[in-house]
Amino acid sequence: MSTPLIWPTKTYFYPIGNTPAVCLTQDLPHGQSADVLLLGCGDARNVLYTVYADLPSPSGRRNLDITCCDYQPAILARNILLYVLIFEGEPIDKIWNIYYHFFIDEASSAILVNHCETLLAHSNSVVEWHESKYGSWLKVLDSLTLADIRTYWQSYVDFRSIDSGKNARMRKEFDKLAAPNRNGFNYGCARCTGPLMPQAMATMSELYRTFWKSGTTLLDPKEVQLAKLINPTFVYSLEGEKFEPHYGTFPLQSFHLAHAFAPIPSVSTPVGSEDRVIQTAKEQFAAWCGRFREMVGDREPPHIVIRFYGGDALSFSSGLLHYRHTGDALPPLYTAPWRGTVVHLDSIHSTASPTSFDVIDTSNLTDHLGLINILLVSVPLLKTDPDRNAILYTETLLPSGEDASRSFLERIGGDVQVMSVVIGLAPRPLLTGFQSTSHSHELMMHHAGECNTGQYHQRVSWVRPIDGDQSRGAPATLVLGSETSAHDLGTLLFSLYDNLLERNGVGEILRLRTLGTKQALIGNMRAMEEIRYNRGAVSRLFRLVRDRIEVSDIEWENAIGVFLMKIQTDSGRLTGMNYIQDLCLQLHIEGVHTTDVLRNDWTRGPGIRPVPSELFRGWSDIPPVVCVVLTVPRHAFRPFLEWKDDELFGSPVLHMQFDTQESHSNSFSSVYGVAGELDLSSEHPRIREMKPFFDAPSFVFSCWVPTWLLTFLGSRVSLTIQSTPRMAMNFVSQLGPMLTLYSTRVADTDSVRILRSRPGILSELDIASSGTKTLSSLSDSLSHRLRVDVNLSMSKIPTLTGRLDICDEAVKTALVGKAAVSSEQVGPCTMQVSIGVFKYIVTYPLAIIGEKSKLRIARKSGYVEIIVPPSGPLSPGGYLINPFPVVQRPRPTAWGLHAINLNLLPVLDIHNPARLEWINYHLALQMSDREREMRENETGGEDALMNVKDSIHSVFTSHAGVGLIKGHPRVFGLAESSRGGVHTLLFIDQLRLDLAAFTVVADVAVLPLDRDLMPQLERGIQALQNASRPCVTNTRGVEAETWRKLLPALVERCRMWDHKETCEYRNGTGGVKAPISSTLDEPCLCTCGRGVDLESFTNLKGLGGWELLRPFATRAALGPIFAASYVEPVGDALRNIAQEVKKAVDKKKPSLSDLDEGKCRSCGGSGKPTLLVCGRCKGAKYCSTTCQRADWKAHKKACQN
Repeated sequence: MSTPLIWPTKTYFYPIGNTPAVCLTQDLPHGQSADVLLLGCGDARNVLYTVYADLPSPSGRRNLDITCCDYQPAILARNILLYVLIFEGEPIDKIWNIYYHFFIDEASSAILVNHCETLLAHSNSVVEWHESKYGSWLKVLDSLTLADIRTYWQSYVDFRSIDSGKNARMRKEFDKLAAPNRNGFNYGCARCTGPLMPQAMATMSELYRTFWKSGTTLLDPKEVQLAKLINPTFVYSLEGEKFEPHYGTFPLQSFHLAHAFAPIPSVSTPVGSEDRVIQTAKEQFAAWCGRFREMVGDREPPHIVIRFYGGDALSFSSGLLHYRHTGDALPPLYTAPWRGTVVHLDSIHSTASPTSFDVIDTSNLTDHLGLINILLVSVPLLKTDPDRNAILYTETLLPSGEDASRSFLERIGGDVQVMSVVIGLAPRPLLTGFQSTSHSHELMMHHAGECNTGQYHQRVSWVRPIDGDQSRGAPATLVLGSETSAHDLGTLLFSLYDNLLERNGVGEILRLRTLGTKQALIGNMRAMEEIRYNRGAVSRLFRLVRDRIEVSDIEWENAIGVFLMKIQTDSGRLTGMNYIQDLCLQLHIEGVHTTDVLRNDWTRGPGIRPVPSELFRGWSDIPPVVCVVLTVPRHAFRPFLEWKDDELFGSPVLHMQFDTQESHSNSFSSVYGVAGELDLSSEHPRIREMKPFFDAPSFVFSCWVPTWLLTFLGSRVSLTIQSTPRMAMNFVSQLGPMLTLYSTRVADTDSVRILRSRPGILSELDIASSGTKTLSSLSDSLSHRLRVDVNLSMSKIPTLTGRLDICDEAVKTALVGKAAVSSEQVGPCTMQVSIGVFKYIVTYPLAIIGEKSKLRIARKSGYVEIIVPPSGPLSPGGYLINPFPVVQRPRPTAWGLHAINLNLLPVLDIHNPARLEWINYHLALQMSDREREMRENETGGEDALMNVKDSIHSVFTSHAGVGLIKGHPRVFGLAESSRGGVHTLLFIDQLRLDLAAFTVVADVAVLPLDRDLMPQLERGIQALQNASRPCVTNTRGVEAETWRKLLPALVERCRMWDHKETCEYRNGTGGVKAPISSTLDEPCLCTCGRGVDLESFTNLKGLGGWELLRPFATRAALGPIFAASYVEPVGDALRNIAQEVKKAVDKKKPSLSDLDEGKCRSCGGSGKPTLLVCGRCKGAKYCSTTCQRADWKAHKKACQN
C-alpha cells in the first residue's frame, strides 16, 4: 500500500489509551464466535472490556479470536505482561500500579521483574513460546515480533540495576514533560464521563494534574512516597530509552466514569469527588480483570485467543490479504515506514490464524493514515458470509476541515453513495438516519469556544448496506450502466483524484482566502499540512472501482483517457503535471492502465533513447520499471535535525524528483526510506538499518521509476519536500523553491543504485492483473440471471437498474404471453418482481426508493429491468421502511442498535431529581436542528423518528422527575387515540447509565397489547388502573407503527435467553419476520421471552397488576436514538447549551450550577413555596413568573425547546 513518506519528527509513545474502552462485539449476532482484528490496537482496554461486557448467551460464552497489530512493539510487550499478570492471579492493586503508574513501589517492581524473567524463559523461540502455558492463548504471528517484544521484557528486567546518573536523567526528562501538565485545565480528559462531562471537567482536570505531579493515581501522600521507582514499561519504545510517554497520558480516561458524577445507590463516597473517581476506575479494572481471568482459565482450549503482530497496520493488512490469496507468508512488503525489515508471517500457518474477520477496529488510525487508505486494505479482510454481521469501525480524534462535526463526509473522498458502492460498506447512520451511541458531549465541547479540547472524538460503524435487509437475496453483479458514457466515468475518476489530493492544490489556498470564519480558515490550513494520500492511493482506489463494477476494456480505457485529459487541463494544481509519470506508473502497478512506455517492449517505442550502459551493466534484459535507490548523507537533513520548535515544524513529506538537462522534471511520491546504508555484498541488496534513527550517518530511499526516464543523459535525482504553506515558510530560504534536501547525478554510483526490486525484498515488482472481464453468468438450467447497472452522472448515482434475465421456459412463456409484471419494495435494498405467479428478489447495493421505481419489460427478449433511485438517510424508502430491523444471523439479531448487558450497567438513583437535570438536556440532543424545528412548529406529524425521539424524551424525563410530570411514574402507556387508545405498556424498573455509549438506558418490561391477548390481560390491566393509572404518552400517526417495529429490536439487543423452535418470528424460509406485525391490534413480539429475567424487577413489586401482567411482558433496553452530526446539522441546539458550559468553566466549577441545582435561576431562592419549571425547555427553574421575566433575556438563547 503506497502512502506518503513523512519524516518522523516525533514518534509518540501511547502506552495507555486516550479514549474510553469499547465493546468490540456489541454489533455481532448473539453468542456467535468472533474473529476480531485490531489495527493500531493500543493498550488492552478494549480487549478487557469486550470480555467483560459481551452479552452472554445461554449456550455459553462467545469464543473470541483477537488479532492485535500495533506499530509500537512496546505496546504489545506491555499488554502481554498485563494478560499474564491477570492470568497468574497477582493482586489487582499491583497490576494497576505496573500498568498505569509512571512510578511504582518495591513490591510492584518485584512482581514486574519476576514475571518478565518468566516470560523471557518461555520465549527463546516461537515454537517454545507456543508450547508454554501461555502459548495456547497468547500467540505471535512472526519471529520478528517475538524478538522485538523480548527486547522490551529484557530491558524491564535490566532496569532494576540502572545507575544513578541514568535515573537522574530520566527523572529530569519526566519533569520537563510533566511541567506543562501540572497546571491549567485539561477538558478532554473528562470525555470518559459522556453526558456528565460539564460536571466532571474540574475534578478530572485536577486528577490529571495530580497524576502528572506524582506519576501515580494515588491520593494518599504516604502511598505516593512509596512509589519512588521509575516504571520501566514507560521508558522503552521505538524512541529508544527515554522516559517520555505521550504528554496526554492519563489512565482514568480509559474507563467509563459517568457514574462517579451521577447519583448511584449505596455508594458512600461523595458524588464527583476525587476519591470516588479513583474508586470507580479501580473497581471497573478489577471487574474487567476478574472476568478475563475466568475466560482464560476455565477450560482448555480457552474461550479467547489473542494474537500479536508488531508493524504498520497497512502493511500487515496487505500481508494478510496476500497470504489468504497465495499462501505466501513472505509478501513483498516492509513491516513499517522507516524500517528495513520485511513482513514475514512465519507463524501464521502453524497457529491457524484467521485471515478474514467479523470485526475490524482501526482505532484512530484515520487521523494518521487517512480514511481511504484504511478502507482500501481492511475492507477485503471482512468476512462475506451472509450469516455474519461483519462490521468495521473507524475513529478520529483530530478535528478536520471547516467544521469538525461535519468533516467526516469530507474524509470519505467522494459522493457517499458512490463510495459505498465502490468500497462495499457505508456508515450505518447514513443508512438509518440515527445512531444509538451519543456524541453530544463532543459536540458540546466543540461549540464551547474557550473549553474546546482541540480534539473531536468520533467513532463510525461501517456495514454492508444489504446486511440489515432480511429480504435480501444473493448480491448481484455490478455493471457500469449502458447509459453511462466514458465521459461520466472519467469525470468520476477525476473527482476521486481531485478529492483525495485536494489539499495539494494551489486553488485550495486561493479558496481558503475567501472563508469567512477564523475557525474554518485554521481548520483548512491545518488540513493542508496533513497529507495522507499520494498517486499510489488514487490508483489503488481506481483498481477497486474496476474490481467492483464491471466495465469493458474499451469503456475503461476511454474513461482513463478522459481522466488524463482532465489532469492535463487542471489549473488547480500548478505542479500536477510534474507527477503525471508517477500517476501513470502507479496506474500500471495496480493493473489499471498501462502506457506504451511501461510495456515489456518499451525499448521499441518511438522516441526512446538508448539505454545508458553504465546504469545497467550486466543486465540481460531491462524491465520497463526499475527501483532507484538513493543514499542521502545525514548532513542533508540538518534543517530537520536542528529545528527546535516541534509544533511549528509540521510533517515534511518526502518525494524523489528526476530532472533532465532538457528541463523536464518528474516527481514521485511513493518513496520508502530507512535510516542506514545499502548493503551490496549479496546477490540481493538489502538495507542495513541503523539505530538510533536520528544518529544514523545516512538514510536510504527507494522508489519505483519508469526505466525510460533514466535514458536521459546527465539526469539528476533529488530528495525533495512536498510543498505546503508551512513547509515553504519553514524551509524555502535554506533549500530553495523546490525544497531540495539532496541532489546528485543519476550516474553517481556512490549515491545511486538501480535495482530490479526494492532492497531486502526478493521478488520483483508485482503488477496487478488486468484485462477483459466477463459478466458473471449462471447456467441456463437455473431460473434467472441477475445484475445491477450502476448509472453515473455528475459523479453521483442518480439511479440503479436491476436487470432480471429469465432462463426458465415456463416464466419466458408467461412473459411472452403478456402475464402481469409488477414490482414492489420488500426491504430497504430489495425489490420483488412478479411475473404472473412467479416471484424474484432483486438486491441492490444501496438502500433504494421503491415508490419511485420504473419497470422496463422486454417480453420477447425475456428480461425485466427495474430502475430505482438510491435512498439517503433523509429520503423516503430505504431503512425508513423499518429503521430498526431484526435479522436472522443465524439467530434473531438487532441490526442498528448496539447490544447491552443490562445487568452490568450502574443504576441511577432517581430520588434526587436536582442531580438528574442533565438527562433533560442530554435527551433533547437526540434531535437534529431540522427535527427540533419541526417539533417546535408542529409540522413533523409524519416524521416517525422525530416523534419516537420525542416520546423517549418524555418517558425518561417523567420517570426521572425532571419533566412536567412528577412522582417518578414507572408505568407508561403509549397511546394512539384515533386507533383504540393505549397500544403498549412500558414498565420501568431502573434507569441505568449506558456507559460505553455515553447515554442512559431504561431497563424496562414491554407489553404490546393485541386483540387476542387482551382477554388474558383484563384482570391485570384493571388492577393496574385501580392502583395507579399509567402515564400516557401520545404516539401520533406513523409513530405508533414505528414503535411496533422498534420493540423487537429493544428486546433483542439485551436478550439473554434463546428463542424456541416454535418462535413466532420464524417465517418458514429460514428467516425471521420481526415484528410479527406492525398493526396495532396484532402481535409484534414473539412469546419466547415472556416473563424471563423479570423476577429481578424489584421496584415493580407491590405495583397493582404487575404480578398478573408480568408473565406476558418481555424485558427490553429502551435507550435514546441520536442524530448524527455528519448526516444533518445538530449544532444550533448545542451552541445554546455550550454557553452554559462556558459559564461553568469560567467559574471553574465542576457542574452547571444554574442547571442542576434546585434553586431559582434568577434570584437563587428555593421557591414560593416550590420552584416552577420553564414551560419551554423544562429545565430552568424559577420562584415565580416575575423571576422568569427578569431572567428571560439571559435565558432565551439557552432555552432548549
